[in-house]
Amino acid sequence: MEPNILLNALIHEAGMSRAGLATRINRLGHNSGKPTRYDHTSVGRWMKGQRPRGYVPEIICELLSERLSRRITLEDIGMGRPDSTHGAPLSGFIARATALWRSDQEGRDLTDTPLIAGLNAVAPVWEWENPPDDTDVSRPSGPRVGAGDVTMLRTARRHYESMYRQVGGVTT
Repeated sequence: MEPNILLNALIHEAGMSRAGLATRINRLGHNSGKPTRYDHTSVGRWMKGQRPRGYVPEIICELLSERLSRRITLEDIGMGRPDSTHGAPLSGFIARATALWRSDQEGRDLTDTPLIAGLNAVAPVWEWENPPDDTDVSRPSGPRVGAGDVTMLRTARRHYESMYRQVGGVTT
């Protein structure tokens, strides 16, 4: 089971705690006549890759959409169809890369993260280098990208290319 870095990043962006999200889910479920009993531990399991049952993923999207003032989909929170990475819009890959980048910047330990192999490991790079029709990945909110960010990405790309040339292929 892969960690759900997308959900983690969106909860962080929304300024919510795990307990806060669980409380909001329970409140919305109760108000709609479908009571739930989630807590911070439940949200933690979702971030480790489990998927909540029934209509709860849609409730999560609704809550995060309201909080972030933009439409959040099941794919955005990492709970879309199991094989939704191939052929996904470029913005989905950018969201995954951003979430992973934030995890790295915050110093989160990802050593227990399982290794991704096969098509799932290669598809994001392929889609990045060969973008689908969705070339507009702009968003109405969030921090602006500056010259320093572009320099940092170029440096990371040069580093990756160097590693690839040294050992090549999937081992990189």
